[in-house]
Amino acid sequence: MITIESLVEQGANVKLEVTPADLKMFAESIVQRTMAARQEELDAEKQRAAEETWLNTKQVRELLNVCEGTLNLWAKRGYLVPVKVGNKNMYAKSDVRRVQTGGKSESVTSYCKKRNG
Repeated sequence: MITIESLVEQGANVKLEVTPADLKMFAESIVQRTMAARQEELDAEKQRAAEETWLNTKQVRELLNVCEGTLNLWAKRGYLVPVKVGNKNMYAKSDVRRVQTGGKSESVTSYCKKRNG
């Protein structure tokens, strides 16, 4: 059976007469593929979260050699966002590694120096 999807995959350059049933089948296949892809992403995300190591604020400050104000600024800017666990901020070690290896802009790293200086 030839479907709209198979014609698209083959790169066929044809004019079609499409019935509502054809469109419905095509739309359902797109929805199913999208849902399956999203479920795979969620499963992978859950797996990463289960394997993730978490650091507290003090550990992150020591690793990155920054002050509390810098961490607050980074959280506001979405650069290094903590997860609240009870009343404590916890940081994913993978996010901290990203900051360590990704390089920080001068405006962000010098925040504490300007503020305290």
